[in-house]
Formats: sequence, C-alpha cells, structure tokens
Amino acid sequence: MQISVVIPTCDRKERLRSLLQTLDHSIFPLAEVIIVDSGDDQLSPGEYALFTHLDIQYIHSEKSVCIQRNKGIRIARSPWIFLCDDDIEIPANYLQSLMDHIKTHPEAGAVSGLWLEKQNEEWKATHPVYSSRALIWKYIFQLGIWGEIICKDGLMTRNIKRYYKQRGNHISQAGWPVNTDFTGEYTVCPVYSLGASLVRKEWLLISPFDEVLDRHGIGENYGVVIDFPTPGIHVVSITSVCHHMEQTNRLKKSLQYYRRVLALDYFIKTKKTLSGVKRRWLVWSLIGNWIMMRANLKSISKIVFGKNPYCKGSKMGEKVIEPVL
Repeated sequence: MQISVVIPTCDRKERLRSLLQTLDHSIFPLAEVIIVDSGDDQLSPGEYALFTHLDIQYIHSEKSVCIQRNKGIRIARSPWIFLCDDDIEIPANYLQSLMDHIKTHPEAGAVSGLWLEKQNEEWKATHPVYSSRALIWKYIFQLGIWGEIICKDGLMTRNIKRYYKQRGNHISQAGWPVNTDFTGEYTVCPVYSLGASLVRKEWLLISPFDEVLDRHGIGENYGVVIDFPTPGIHVVSITSVCHHMEQTNRLKKSLQYYRRVLALDYFIKTKKTLSGVKRRWLVWSLIGNWIMMRANLKSISKIVFGKNPYCKGSKMGEKVIEPVL
C-alpha cells in the first residue's frame, strides 16, 4: 500500500519547508512527494534535497489549485494519494493511523483525520450549535452545520434535534453539508476537507478537481467528494492535523463565501448526484445568512437570472474563472 503525496503551493516557501519537515518524519514511508508550484518564490533543488527521507518531484504549473492537484495526481505512481495543503502540520503517525483504518475498513476510499483550526487560541475541529435560536434558524433555512448540537431541549428544538439525529451527517435541501455526528472512532461525512486526506487514485481520476473554479479552488472539495464511487469521507477521530490558515494568497472571507456559493450552485446544476438538491432551497438559505448580505444579494442575482460565471465558463470550455464581488 504505497502513498504518493501531492502538494499544490504558491509563494509559501516557508510553510512548504515546514510541511516537508513533518513529512520527512512520517512513520509510514512515502513512495514520493510531488510538489506542484505555481509561484515565483520556489524551493531550489538544494533546499528540498535536505529532506533525505523524501523522494521529491518538483514541477511547475499555472496558478490554479485545481489544475495543480490534477497534474500531480495524474503523474503519481501510487494507488493512494495523500492530498496535502501546504499550510498544515502533520504528526509523524498521521498517515499510519489512516492506513490502519483502511486495513480494517476496506470499503473506505477516502480517509482523513480531524481538521483542526484555531478558534479563540484553541485548536478545534467543529463548531457546535449551543443556541436554540441558532438551531431553529439553521433548520428553517437549511443552512450548513459543522459540529455537535448541544443546545437545550425545548418545544421546537426537541423535534429539530430528533430530525438531525435521524438524518445523521448529510447534505441539506439547500446543498450545504450538515456534519453533526463526530462520535466513535470514526464518522462518515458527505463532505469534508480534502486538505489532509488519503484517497484512492482511481477515485480522483473518476472525479477530478473542476478546473473551471478560481485559482484558489474555493469550493473544490465539494465537487470532488460528491462524485466518489462510495459516498462520503471516513473521518478518523484518533488523529488530526493543524491547519495554520496561511494568509499569503488567501482571499477575503466575503469573496471566499461568494465564490463558494457560486461553486455550490454550479455543482447543483451539473452533478447528477445532487439531483435531490433544489436551487430554490439554495436561494432561500442565502436569505437566511444575513451576515454576508452583500455577497448573498449578488449571488441570488447570479443564480436567479442564470448568470453564474462558472456555469457560463464551463459551457464555453474555459478554465480558472475569477468571479468578482
């Protein structure tokens, strides 16, 4: 069971060097590390030769995370691909833990540890719902949930909590991921980050990253996972990675959100696996997210009048569309 690592990167030299240091200490031996760099500030052969346990291929690409990932996947020689963001920190036993899970769950074709991000100086994997009002709001507008439901039982919340428990981890009627169950040694999520995931190469060839998306690849994981032969990603709770959210080349949150909404609308329109999701529910959910009101108003306009630039670009055979907010 060999693993090829695929790392897209762009002008994050120090982060890339730090990542390679953690990979160099991996307990599970790596067949190769493919770095697909689209930046100007790149590691020299002498710099990456210092990582003596890694067989590194360093190739160049145009600026597009989706194109970079697909390029690395195609040339990888192993049956398993470790999709690896350049700004994560990986424990030495991480890949060994994922491989151990695969051995005991051969049906799994995509496996990840918990994806941790810093919230109020603490590394957390979820965003629990503590407020009854927030739970009711998310239910009414079919918004996404990424964490446990911990609010108190009430006249309305009791039935809503029962609804979510019966549905388990799923896609809402509006298309947003609802991951509320993280109990047990692992859970299966319909959509999860692929930034530190081990995936069968054949699955990634069947469902590649969509190259019409913007060069940052906002929303790209959704489009890949939704077309996997076996639905969902196994998320293993005994191991985790830290996502440092490097700010270099990172878009403003409002623009990220806008492009994520357009990507979701594009996938709803083009993916047969999302036939049960209705665009009218997506529009309704945007009305319920008042925090990003400016982005939502423009998104609604693009969706209702059929002017989603990703849909138009895909029809024209274009790549790397950059919607402007």
